[in-house]
Amino acid sequence: MKLATLLFSLLLFQQTPKDLPKDLQMPKNDPNGIWQAETGTQYKLALNGADLKVEIVEGSSPTFLKYEVNLKNQQEVNTYKGTGFFVAKLKNGKECRFETEWEIVVVQTDRIIGATSNIFPDPDTCAVKDRSIIAIDLTRKKEGR
Repeated sequence: MKLATLLFSLLLFQQTPKDLPKDLQMPKNDPNGIWQAETGTQYKLALNGADLKVEIVEGSSPTFLKYEVNLKNQQEVNTYKGTGFFVAKLKNGKECRFETEWEIVVVQTDRIIGATSNIFPDPDTCAVKDRSIIAIDLTRKKEGR
């Protein structure tokens, strides 16, 4: 509930009428580049028009072997939503593919917050036992680090 309230607040304050002077409108933040989650997992984001592609940086996570999400701008500056999939390596060594959803806001030039799917699989069958929504908090990875 707190995450939904936070996202709603960000979206509410982010919307500005098109007829406002440029200096009063929310600046467009560039999502291109490498972004890192608190867990250390890194994602490469590439913007092409209104489409934002998210892929995992190979080797940045022992759990996620592949991660691809296609997001679309939601008509509010810096706001994207979409779906995709990831392949996870479970503790028993089994690799499973799961569908995921992302909704993010590029709140600053170096910070993205949002929500994503959290999957609890059956380790024997890869069937989804439970699914929830969790917060995602990404920071821009600095060059050379």
